Amino acid sequence: MNWKKIHLYLYTFCRYFLATMIISYAFAKIFETQFISQPSTYDKPVGELNGFQLTWFYYGYSYWYGLVIAITQIISSILLFFRKTTRIGIIVFLTYMINILLMDFAYNIEGAKGMATILTVMGLFILFSDYKSIKKYFIDEPPLFSNDDYSNWINKIKNIKYLYIIFVFIGFFFLISTLKNKYMGKNDFYGTWENLKNNDRLYFEAANTFQINKKNEFNSFVNGKYSFSKDSIKFNLSDKKSKMYLEGKYILEKNTLNILSKNDTLKFKRIR
Repeated sequence: MNWKKIHLYLYTFCRYFLATMIISYAFAKIFETQFISQPSTYDKPVGELNGFQLTWFYYGYSYWYGLVIAITQIISSILLFFRKTTRIGIIVFLTYMINILLMDFAYNIEGAKGMATILTVMGLFILFSDYKSIKKYFIDEPPLFSNDDYSNWINKIKNIKYLYIIFVFIGFFFLISTLKNKYMGKNDFYGTWENLKNNDRLYFEAANTFQINKKNEFNSFVNGKYSFSKDSIKFNLSDKKSKMYLEGKYILEKNTLNILSKNDTLKFKRIR
């Protein structure tokens, strides 16, 4: 059995199959038969959208962004049709195809997982069929600039880069984690609460901000910042400096929140 011939025919088949299939996906984006959301999607809360609806709505929001993806797919397709440009074509192809594969599984897009897996496996087969050339270019070939191109004093201190790399990783780790705890921390209030009396929604959000969605009023949205102590809570409006919106004692349990103001007792249940 001539394995080299079999490899040749399989390699060629994969090139043409990928190039052909990707063209179809590209034109689907150009003619807007892909990334199109149904009318009912626009009236659903974001929290009720499934992975497919959320992904299609997001990518379909901007036509020109989908057009850029389509153009990239067409370029990779044309490159794959020719042996001399297959190497760059397959690299361009895999840059978006692997992302598509991960997206299909991460957002549970049924019906697309199978084809995405097949296309990605074929692409990897083409890439690693030429692994010697890939290894030669990316690993064996010397870097663009050698030590001789740098000044002597730079060569003497070049090992400082290892300390710099460690500093960058540790520095940003603690910086981002500190900022998260300060501005994105989640306290016991954090989440969505519904008023049991009128179904208004109270949202406790990051950085001690809040929003209220009033179901039965013309000016339906109220937002600002809140502060709390051991047993009391204050809501200040953001559009009017230091104006108090609500203040009172609170009783917070796992899924219930009662706020006892001067005029009323507000009862909320946790939605999420």
